[in-house]
Amino acid sequence: MIRVFHLYKNYLPTVAVLQDVSFKLEAGDFVFLTGPSGAGKTTLLRLLFAAERPKSGQILINGKNITSFSRRRIAHVRRSIGVVFQDFKLITYRTVFDNVALVLEISGTPRNEIKKRVWKVLKLVGIEQKLYRYPLELSGGEQQRVAIARALVNEPQIILADEPTGNLDFEITTEIMNILNNVNAQGTTVMLATHNQLLLQKFKRKVFTLHNGMLHEDVLPKEDQ
Repeated sequence: MIRVFHLYKNYLPTVAVLQDVSFKLEAGDFVFLTGPSGAGKTTLLRLLFAAERPKSGQILINGKNITSFSRRRIAHVRRSIGVVFQDFKLITYRTVFDNVALVLEISGTPRNEIKKRVWKVLKLVGIEQKLYRYPLELSGGEQQRVAIARALVNEPQIILADEPTGNLDFEITTEIMNILNNVNAQGTTVMLATHNQLLLQKFKRKVFTLHNGMLHEDVLPKEDQ
């Protein structure tokens, strides 16, 4: 599913953000990516969906090295990757429906199919009753549900979530995590970046820790069912 080999990333010649990062994720894995602020979590996620390119190293998605892809080929690969941002990145002048539908509209999905898939995914995240509301009319937890629905609507194989619960209270955080766990249980691979140690304790999953630009893996038993 995802293979990363000897990944290096610099923003300044003398400042290495990532150093010799290598790991693999299989289909259906759920992994937390953790580490202190500035450790490179967001940078690593941006490299995985090709928003940035590494200084050196390889990133293979389904066996294809995306580090050498053209913009057109990158766009095709991104159809298999859903991204959830901490600050939601919703379009404030578009309704909930339109925010989620945008991904499908760009890919040329027929209108009838868009309606079916948007309704299905909004129901999955429990926000279907706010279909025609605007983002600023929603709570933070509701906005994050919309952002997750947008990431899921294209039925991706991979979800990359960057601090998706960072600004939410623990009750809403648990609800968001349950949604992601349910998605993962259906076979979607999930990588979730967080600095919240309570999440790591409550939801026992594989953990990747970034420290001084290097990645360490700590395998934890799955949470009790």
